[in-house]
Amino acid sequence: MPTSNASPTSPVFTEQPSAVPAMTFRPHHLKAQELKHTQSFSSMSSYASSAHTDTESISNSSSEEERPTKKHSAPASNTRKGERRPGGGSSLRPAGKANDWYSGGRITSNGRWFRDSQNRTLLLRGVNLCGNSKLPTTPNGSTHLNEGFFDHRNVCFLGRPFPRDQADEHFSRLRRWGLTFVRLLVPWEALEHSGPGIYDDKFIDSLVELIELMPKYGIKCFIDPHQDCWSRFSGGSGAPGWTFEAAGLDLRKFKMTGAAYVHNTNQEAGDSPPMVWPTNYTKLAASTMFTLFWAGDTFAPKKMYQGEPIQQFLQNRYFACYNHLAQRLSHLDAVIGFEVMNEPHPGYIGLESLTRYEFNSNLVFGDSPSAVEGFALGDGMALPIEVWVKSWPFPTKKQGTRMINTEKVSAWLDGECLWKQHGVWSVNQKTGKVQVDRPDYFTKHPITGEPIDFSRFYLDFIGKYSKAVQSAIPSAFVFVEPIPNEAPPIWGPGDHDEGIVYAPHWYDLHSVFNKAFDGRITHDVQGLSKGKNVLAATYFGLKGARKNYKGQLSNLLNAGLQNVGNKPCLIGECGIPMDINQRKAFMSGDFGHHSRFLDAILSSLEANLLSFTLWNYNTTNDNTYGDHWNGEDFSIFSLDSPQGTPEAGRSPGSDSRLTLRQQAPNFAKEAMKRSAASNADVVSKLQIKRGGHESGSYGSFVGEKGSVDNDDECRSSNEEETISAAEDSPFDRSYFRFEDEEFDDGRDHVAHVGGRALDAVVRPYAAKVAGEPISTDFDLATLQFTFRFCNYLQAPIPSVQISSPEKQQQQPRLITSNSNTSSDSTLDSQWYGHPPENDTTMAFDTEIFIPTYHYDEARLEICVSDGDWRYVKERQTLYYRHKDMKPGAVHSVLIKVVGGAALSNSLGKNNSSSTSINNKRTVGSPGPSKLKSDSAYGSSNSGSSSHQAGKPESDAGCVCTIM
Repeated sequence: MPTSNASPTSPVFTEQPSAVPAMTFRPHHLKAQELKHTQSFSSMSSYASSAHTDTESISNSSSEEERPTKKHSAPASNTRKGERRPGGGSSLRPAGKANDWYSGGRITSNGRWFRDSQNRTLLLRGVNLCGNSKLPTTPNGSTHLNEGFFDHRNVCFLGRPFPRDQADEHFSRLRRWGLTFVRLLVPWEALEHSGPGIYDDKFIDSLVELIELMPKYGIKCFIDPHQDCWSRFSGGSGAPGWTFEAAGLDLRKFKMTGAAYVHNTNQEAGDSPPMVWPTNYTKLAASTMFTLFWAGDTFAPKKMYQGEPIQQFLQNRYFACYNHLAQRLSHLDAVIGFEVMNEPHPGYIGLESLTRYEFNSNLVFGDSPSAVEGFALGDGMALPIEVWVKSWPFPTKKQGTRMINTEKVSAWLDGECLWKQHGVWSVNQKTGKVQVDRPDYFTKHPITGEPIDFSRFYLDFIGKYSKAVQSAIPSAFVFVEPIPNEAPPIWGPGDHDEGIVYAPHWYDLHSVFNKAFDGRITHDVQGLSKGKNVLAATYFGLKGARKNYKGQLSNLLNAGLQNVGNKPCLIGECGIPMDINQRKAFMSGDFGHHSRFLDAILSSLEANLLSFTLWNYNTTNDNTYGDHWNGEDFSIFSLDSPQGTPEAGRSPGSDSRLTLRQQAPNFAKEAMKRSAASNADVVSKLQIKRGGHESGSYGSFVGEKGSVDNDDECRSSNEEETISAAEDSPFDRSYFRFEDEEFDDGRDHVAHVGGRALDAVVRPYAAKVAGEPISTDFDLATLQFTFRFCNYLQAPIPSVQISSPEKQQQQPRLITSNSNTSSDSTLDSQWYGHPPENDTTMAFDTEIFIPTYHYDEARLEICVSDGDWRYVKERQTLYYRHKDMKPGAVHSVLIKVVGGAALSNSLGKNNSSSTSINNKRTVGSPGPSKLKSDSAYGSSNSGSSSHQAGKPESDAGCVCTIM
């Protein structure tokens, strides 16, 4: 990073003379010749370690300084046979990738950040899995179909989100894309569709099978009890059909009475469905169900079902259902928590006017009855109802009226409206018109007259739900989101606080509603809904879009910190519709607008240092029906996406190649077949035999042909794990190819088949940070990535534990503000997968995901403020260990592509590349940095600004710089 950019908030770090004690790291114990293997590692590391007394030279360099090393024999492995964790590593410290959420131990939290068991800050990234989980597989629940729709008890969700035989394909793709934190959709209907208390344990068994596979791919998840507009039968997804029967509603009459707009029944064949499903939140069916669910005791005390008040009946079934699921999943390390409910809605609670909905806070579109008109329609009256259409500058405007319920049928099983029974409205006997009898019924308590606050009902529900889940999984996080586009409730002293995660959603609602984006104009819908001036809420160009989105997300984050408290924040949903701009990209293959649109969103999330899960990864998406739900098409994966993306301009252009689905109807099996064939060919060329090593402690090599992603299946049953405790860090073990390493073809790899807008989706990020993040930025045009973080002002724990075979008997030493050194110590516990609960490890390794999708053939310049780094291309990971241990010290990492230095990527060929070191001067620096290359690359020539390293048998090169 240029020194001219230095500022008081971004200090410049320089190498000091040897008189200042330097941070001592464990030296690498392998000789140069032991590291030089084909594809063994992909780059060089910078080392700034101090000299050691017990060292030996590992090169014949004439440099003033020698890379120190220690010789030792590796202890026997402590891993029991059959207990090897998928992905490699040792029993003491799994050797993880940046996007592997198991390598750092259990996910915990501290203030607004997620943490791992090594007290590193986690910036989680992943996807919603997936949109089709809202729909049953039998009968086919796609919303353009209606066969068997009303037979709501006899449905099946087996095969959601995808069948078991496709799991390896999809999980490996997500791992390659760095999206390994999953919001797993499990609607209430999928679990309890047959009736109250009757659970579909076969479906749960299938979920368990899928989740059990997640650790192999470094994936963790949380469960999302997904709903939209209450249920599929009221135009959305979520609750079972029998919940309407409990409330007294006849779901077969919703279309005629206007109680819901259901795509399966309302949409005419061949129509292009409008973005109308959210209007169901203001219609009779959904609004009534939400009101009864949250506050039936208050607003409908007369309504009982099976001897219970309707609120108690519905909530108790919900709690029991997800408690049952939590018990079934309680043994799975992959599950870290449960969400309370997707996009909760208050129904009628707090509704100030029963005669008109505010279009600033509600989507008024299509047939738009007011609340009282909805009551009357459901009661069997025929009424003229306003029809609203799209407009500008306001989203919609009134176009006219049309008659609804001309057949005068009732939506109630007993023929009379529940709200009429409770005295909310009536029909004027003289005029025959509808009249509101209690206009403040939903804003004041019907009995006490006290003001009604929906937050109180919601917070009470959160507390009960949290106890139901955490009674089965005590360590579970509870993800809570507010009503969409509203501030979260304010947590008080008596509200459930343990394990809470603030998980709101965010979209560019203007672009989503209009399905259009060209990068010229965006609007602050969040501000407009709060009365912001139209001109002030209008932004121009992509730079303006980022400013707009960054501001909205900042407001969202700050509202959570203020109302919920100092809790972790994760954006549970964000993304873009892929069918924008009249679906032109589907014809041309040019997803350039999509990439720029999504990049603006993701850059804004990154600017606010937010974790997120994209909406969505849908394994059945296609260009005709999109996500197969209500006309939406958000999936970053599609069966109809072209096989490859052109390189020119970094944005996909026209591509006339057939999709994989067009070539092979069985998409999943064909993809796995191609991947296995490709990997088998590469493996056969890269087999390495053990021999000539001082010990057999450097891991096992790929010796069988087959899919690398299925490494556990191709491992010999007699093979023992031999990774020593000394090799628990990327700085302390050799980079031979372990079974879990991936071969890569960059952007043309078969795993990218089906991807959409991958230029923006797949991006570098700091996943595990040995400190607190300050800023992160990725420039899609130049592929430059910058990240800054600082040491904790107060260490979360007093001791540092780092395993070292030479010092098995030593006790850990404390780190104080007056010392910048650490000692090695033993980890005497033997754990598997997660560290033990009382493990007090504090790691200094920051792990950054570097996707080969962008950087496979690139020559990289990697600049760090201080300390050591190592880039392991096969793991798509840059490991960075900072040197300055002072509390609050700031560290920087800069990664950029060296122009015109792309290297040929030909797997199986013994490509060589030159690796140079540029010793840049910084302001106040006494001279060139004494940074040296890893001796595995050959000897270095002291005083030379350009070093021609020995040729690592790899396919990528790096330039190493200290800032």
